[in-house]
Amino acid sequence: MANAILMPRMSDSMVEGTLTKWLKNEGDVLKNGDLIAEIETDKATQDVECFEDGVLLKQTVAAGGVVPVGGPICIVGKAGEDISGLLAQAATDTSLQSSKVKAESATKAADEKRAPVAPPSEPSAPTTPVQPVVAAEFKNAARGAVIETQAMDEAANKGELEGRLRASPLARKIAAQKGISLYDVKGTGPGGRITAEDVQAALEGKNGRAKLAPVEGGLAQVATAAPRAASERLPLSNMRKTIARRLAESKSTIPHFYSTIEIDASPMMEFREKLNVGLAAQGSTLKITVNDLVLKAAALAAKEVPEVNASWDGDAIIRHAAVHLSFAVSLPSGLITPTIRDADLKPLKQMAMEAKELGKRAKDKGLKPEEFTGGTLTVSNLGMFGVSHFQAIVNPPQAVIMAVGAILKKPVVSPDGQIVAGQVMTLTLSGDHRVVDGSDGARYLQAAKNLLENPTLLLF
Repeated sequence: MANAILMPRMSDSMVEGTLTKWLKNEGDVLKNGDLIAEIETDKATQDVECFEDGVLLKQTVAAGGVVPVGGPICIVGKAGEDISGLLAQAATDTSLQSSKVKAESATKAADEKRAPVAPPSEPSAPTTPVQPVVAAEFKNAARGAVIETQAMDEAANKGELEGRLRASPLARKIAAQKGISLYDVKGTGPGGRITAEDVQAALEGKNGRAKLAPVEGGLAQVATAAPRAASERLPLSNMRKTIARRLAESKSTIPHFYSTIEIDASPMMEFREKLNVGLAAQGSTLKITVNDLVLKAAALAAKEVPEVNASWDGDAIIRHAAVHLSFAVSLPSGLITPTIRDADLKPLKQMAMEAKELGKRAKDKGLKPEEFTGGTLTVSNLGMFGVSHFQAIVNPPQAVIMAVGAILKKPVVSPDGQIVAGQVMTLTLSGDHRVVDGSDGARYLQAAKNLLENPTLLLF
């Protein structure tokens, strides 16, 4: 009996998938376990497996088509079998699933729209009209501007504004059209102001200065020399849609708080160098990165401060027994957060190897669903881009995300009170205030700081 193969749900957030490529053609004989198609979800590209023997009788969607979760993608059965009923049912099911997805999206959008609306407040006491204050401030500002202008004119007369370019609009326009710099023109107006006559004189070599050569075509030539490319309208990938929806939900519904701490990164860098020398001496090609050390510190700190290793569950807070550490990986189409399970229990070397493997497969869109779901907290590192400090958005239902900045060389105060050259890195924690308090976040950052400034602790 013929059966329809349905679009599988490959992640909690998946509502539809794009069938990017067929691996089997109509008429091909299939066996249980054969891979029949590639599906792009909001997180990764996955293979779809056939779980029965038969013949691929009909592909109900072409490559590149979008199918809602639960919608049919093909029909498998015996050769020559009548599938007209299944085809009609497939069209109905696809329509129903699409309507369901649209309805869920509309409901979610309506909820998001209603969420920011504050409830009606109690009638408040009459307040003092603000108009007189604004008017007074405006008058003061205007008077200040007049005073400042007068001061500038006086300063100009005294030669105190030497180096500041003052020119009439017509002078600027002529100079731009001719392609000459006003800094090469001597102004003869009040306070050295450059007039149109000054520009013309400079072009003709008057006023005792060398004749300025205009650029042929002037401003018009500059404008047409490098025409801009046309603007592009880029369709949203499934991943970008999910990122947009989830982060908008997070930022609009989760009360974020932020805490930042500075790390003396010098001990960590020395420790890392010795580790890599030791690994190389053993013949290993593995290199421990700063990110590996930060991930290990983040996992151990979560074990030390379990309040941050938690999730919001509507009417309860889930305090997780295990530390499943997610880390952000940037892809051309968006972001994904591979997860290292039981990260607090794994040795540093094993964590480093696992992080590299997961990161590589994330960029190849080859992660399995269980490898990018179930994280209990997240680390996001932009240090490799030279970003010194930033605030990340909490990845719900997790309670915290830690943002890692670049290591910068800066003057620091040594333990004996001397100012010396040092290396500083910032860690910024974003927290869901419904789950954790500022003091919990501060203790977590302190724990991470202690581990990174005493990096041998990362080996235990």
